[in-house]
Amino acid sequence: MASKKQTATKGSGKGTGKGAVKSDGKSLSRSATPANARKGRAVQVKQPKPWGLILTFSAVGVVALGLIGAAVYVVWDRSQPPEGVTDFYGEYANYSEVSDALRDGEVTEEELEHPWVVQQTHVDNEDPAAVPEYELTPPAGGNHLGAWQTCSGNVYDAPIVDGNAVHSLEHGAVWLTYDPALVDGNGVKELASKIENRDYSLMSPYPELGVPVSIQAWGVQYQTDDINDPKLEEFLDFYVQNADNTAEANATCSGGVSTTIADQQQMPTG
Repeated sequence: MASKKQTATKGSGKGTGKGAVKSDGKSLSRSATPANARKGRAVQVKQPKPWGLILTFSAVGVVALGLIGAAVYVVWDRSQPPEGVTDFYGEYANYSEVSDALRDGEVTEEELEHPWVVQQTHVDNEDPAAVPEYELTPPAGGNHLGAWQTCSGNVYDAPIVDGNAVHSLEHGAVWLTYDPALVDGNGVKELASKIENRDYSLMSPYPELGVPVSIQAWGVQYQTDDINDPKLEEFLDFYVQNADNTAEANATCSGGVSTTIADQQQMPTG
C-alpha cells in the first residue's frame, strides 16, 4: 500500500479541471496556466484583402482622371484656332488684340499689314449708292453696307451682296461660301447641313471662287477642296460669336437683309 506521501506526490501535477494543483495543495488560477495547456483558446483568422474592391476603385479613379484630363484638353484645344486658317491680323492674334493696340497707341491703322481688319464704316450712310471694295475674295472684313445679311443659320440659294455679308461678319457670324461650278447638288446639301439651325452663320454660292469651299469670319479665312473637311466644323465652332474676334459685340443676326442679288435685281426701282 502506498503511503500518504507517495499518494500526494502522484497527485501533484494532475489537472482538476479548474487548474493545476501546487505541491502545497493550492490550485493555480487559469491565468497562470501555461498557454500551451489552455483549452478553447480563440483562434484569430487573418481576413484576406478585398482586392476586388481595391481594383474597382482604382479603375474608377483612373477613368475619372482620364475624363478630367480630356475635359482640360478640350477646353485648351477650343482656345486655339484651327490649323491652316489664314488670319490677316499680322503680329496680333485677333480683333481684340489689334483694337487694344490701336487704342493704346502701340500701332496706327496705316502701319497694319491689312488695315481693313479695323475698318468698319457703313459706306452707304452718306451715299446710298456707294459700294464697298475689297482686296480679298470673298471678303473677310472691312468697310461695309449699313444692313447686315440675316445670319441665323440661313442658306441662300443664290449669291448675296458682299457688303451685307461682311456686316454679318462684324456681328460675329461665319460665312460659308462655295463655287457652284465645283460643288454639285449633293455637296451643297452636305455643306448646308453644317449651317442650318446654327445661329450666327450663313451660306451662299460664290461664282468664280476658284476653290470648292471658302469659309470666313472677321479677319480670318479658310479654303479647302474637300466639302467634308473637318476643319470646316472646327472653324464654325471656334469663330461663331468668338468673343475675341467679334468686331461688334452683342449685335444680332436676325432682322437683316434676306434677299439675294437675284432678288434685288428683280425688284422694281420706280
